Amino acid sequence: MRNLILLVIFSTVSFLTLADDRGFTHYKKGEFSKALKIWTEEADNGEANAIYNIGLLYFFGNGVNKDLSIAYNYCKRAALKGLARAQNNLAYMYLNGMGTDKDYVKSYAWSLIAIKQGYNSQEIKDNAKINLTPAMLIDAERLANEMIKETMK
Repeated sequence: MRNLILLVIFSTVSFLTLADDRGFTHYKKGEFSKALKIWTEEADNGEANAIYNIGLLYFFGNGVNKDLSIAYNYCKRAALKGLARAQNNLAYMYLNGMGTDKDYVKSYAWSLIAIKQGYNSQEIKDNAKINLTPAMLIDAERLANEMIKETMK
C-alpha cells in the first residue's frame, strides 16, 4: 500500500508542466538527459517547476542515479519558492525519512503550507499529527507560519 501511495504522490502526473514545456516533451519520450538539460537551464534561472521536476528525476532515477537526498534538496528548493506540489512532497519525505531524517514537526508544517495553497495534503498532515505531542504541534504550527511568510515573499 505504501508503494501505491508513493506512486500517487510522485507519479508522472506530479511533473509540473506548461503547455510549451520542452523538458516534459523529452521526458515523455524517455529522453531523460535532454529533459534534465532543459530543466537545469530553467532551474538556473530560478524556475520552480523545473527545480521540482529535476527532483523527481532523482527520486525515480530517471536518466540519473537515483538519489533521495538530491531529490529532497531539489524538492525543498521548489517548496521554498512556493510550489504547493513540492511542499506536499517535501512533507511526505519528512514523514517517511526519504532523503532526509524523519521529522514529524516539519512534515506537519509543510503539509499545512501546502493545504493553505489549496493542495490536498490532509492525509500527510493527519499521519504526521498522530506522532506529535501538544507542544510539538504548537511548534509545527509556528514553523508553518514562519515558512508561509518566507515562501510567499
